Amino acid sequence: MFYPTLEAATPPPLVQSLSAPVQASVVSPPFPAERIRLAAAPLFVEQTSVDASTKASGLGNPLSISTDLQSQNDIRFSVIPIQSLSNAGSPPTHFSTTNRLAQLPRQRDRPPSRSIPSSKPVDLAPSATPTPPPKPQPNNSPFVELSADRQEYDTLKRAVTAVGNVLLNYRAAQLKADRVQTLTVQKQVIAEGNVQLIRGDQVLQGDRLEYLLDQERGILFKPRGIIYLPSTGQDFSKATPATNALGNNTLGSDPAPPQPGAQTIQATEGVQRLRFEADRIEFTGTTWTAVNVRITNDLFSPPELELRAEQAQSTRIAAKEDVLTLRRPRLVFDQGLSIPIPRSKIGLSRQRQDPFAVELGYDDRDRGGLFLGRSFTPISKRAFTFTITPQLLIQRAIAEKNFNLIDPNVYGLNLAFKSEFSAQTSLTGYSSLSSFDFSNFSNNVRAGLRLRHLIKDYRLDFEAAYRERVINGSLEEQTIQNRFGVIFSSPTLQLGKTGVEFNYRLAGELITAETDVFDGLTTQSLGRLQGSASLQRGFDLWKGKRLPATATQGMKYTPQPLQPNLRVVAGLTGIVSGYSNGDSQSSLIGKVRLEGQFGHFSRPYLDYTSFFVSFSQGLQLGKSPFLFDRFVDQQVLSAGFLQQIYGPVRLGLQSSINLNTGEFFNTDIVLDYSRRTYGLSLHYNPSLQSGALVFRINSFNWSNNRNPLSRPEVGVVEGGVGQTNDPF
Repeated sequence: MFYPTLEAATPPPLVQSLSAPVQASVVSPPFPAERIRLAAAPLFVEQTSVDASTKASGLGNPLSISTDLQSQNDIRFSVIPIQSLSNAGSPPTHFSTTNRLAQLPRQRDRPPSRSIPSSKPVDLAPSATPTPPPKPQPNNSPFVELSADRQEYDTLKRAVTAVGNVLLNYRAAQLKADRVQTLTVQKQVIAEGNVQLIRGDQVLQGDRLEYLLDQERGILFKPRGIIYLPSTGQDFSKATPATNALGNNTLGSDPAPPQPGAQTIQATEGVQRLRFEADRIEFTGTTWTAVNVRITNDLFSPPELELRAEQAQSTRIAAKEDVLTLRRPRLVFDQGLSIPIPRSKIGLSRQRQDPFAVELGYDDRDRGGLFLGRSFTPISKRAFTFTITPQLLIQRAIAEKNFNLIDPNVYGLNLAFKSEFSAQTSLTGYSSLSSFDFSNFSNNVRAGLRLRHLIKDYRLDFEAAYRERVINGSLEEQTIQNRFGVIFSSPTLQLGKTGVEFNYRLAGELITAETDVFDGLTTQSLGRLQGSASLQRGFDLWKGKRLPATATQGMKYTPQPLQPNLRVVAGLTGIVSGYSNGDSQSSLIGKVRLEGQFGHFSRPYLDYTSFFVSFSQGLQLGKSPFLFDRFVDQQVLSAGFLQQIYGPVRLGLQSSINLNTGEFFNTDIVLDYSRRTYGLSLHYNPSLQSGALVFRINSFNWSNNRNPLSRPEVGVVEGGVGQTNDPF
């Protein structure tokens, strides 16, 4: 690919430097106070008083450049020259006396007096891993603190130049470089050579940095490093103190491995940290733009997976959400296969999203079998997101409609939205249309709405649903015609130091659903009050050792090294339901579960086995008038496994059996292809007659589809208590 050549700016040469040895204890101003005019901007120079008892100090005292950003009218630079003694064996002498004060009117809305140029394209070849930076210390004063082996002050250009082991602290940022020049008139900092910019958890490296202090904008040439995205908006805001740095690593070198974390294979919620390289990055406040960018979630090189784009712009829109606007984005697998991404905007947040915006699924009950969907997000704002997914019902079109593409029954549609009124309150909704035959609209549509308010860690939900699908054990799929109500749910609470976990749920709802209390099946509308509480305690029976967190051992097929383990969990759940017709249903369910994992998933075959076996016994008093929440499975044995077959391929199966009737239910089959950075899973649920092909990217909440039991129109009922899924 051809890129135009762009010239990079060069700092002006130094003149009249103050690098000569100093023998006196008092430094006088170079010239008396006077008004002068410069091409960049008018400057008023004041002579400051000098204390005759000026003290010398050892190496390391900072040079301070006050910017006084609390003032809305001006920016002040207090220049304190640090001068070196050339005598061998004698420590350099530093003077803390201010000998010049430059005051310049602040003009926030005016473009910079000196534009920030672009640079030549850089070679993206991997480079060696630099030494991880130490923890930066916050600088909450309005001064720029600067220390180096040698510092010089140019009286004509009003420039301070620091050379050798330069360290600059300004607000929450820390800058390291071989050479830093601060232009006090232009309020500009220019850093060159092994540039390292640290803001909180964000670590950026490059060859050259140009930054305008008053406008808080700059450009970094040949950037590379690590971005910890959940804190990006905080770290690039000017009021946040610095926190710990994660270190840095380029795409061509392997980092020091992180501490092992989760024991199971799963994608985490939201982006954790990314490595990147680019030709250059321009940043202003919480927005940055990169040219010819490569981003990877792989900790090792060469990366298994890269997101590449000709240009990427990241904008913070919420506390833990960024929007990445891409030009010609594509995913590159194993440095070879390149697949274009058909969407130009991708959110980096805890919200599940589809990078490809393509859905391939199977739904025999509503959509006649295999279907294909394409998602669009016409509205993606900080407070409101709207997604529309038209679908082609492939199997119905072929088997039932002779591939008549003008038949309204061969198309479907999914709609979903989310509106955030505040950090505590949100509204979500979905609608699923299985046919465009509007003459039978009431039987083709399903919909749901939820208003959620968070009270610390507690949830208060106002919910409504129409034709909701639920799975109730051996009674299998049921339909709730209408449901309106309010639900209050607690978080998982710890009971002291006992290790016992406790949670509870209270609900009041008006429900219309199928009942068999009369002759045959009919629908009935009743009010229901329900309360439930659960206790659970886990016991570790055995824990093995994790393999080293390397690309060939502990993290060959997984994003985290796995720890072999064996564990038993015991739980007790009580549920009480009362109905407006006088009926009631109460149950007490005890459950014990043995779960474990053997192997490390690093060898070519049979090096990973995950399993569980559980038994539950329930006691029941009364019976629900509805079928969807009736407790009928008093004795249940459940089991499941996920087994490595060869390489990254695993096969899984789980099911439950009612020991009183011998009926199997809740069967799920999965074929999984797992890599360190991404995975592909094929799910099928016979009870729902539904399946999905799911592509996921680890360390992102990216998934192009959902397994059958996680779709928003499907809920699961256990012991009479239903759980619904979020549409996002």
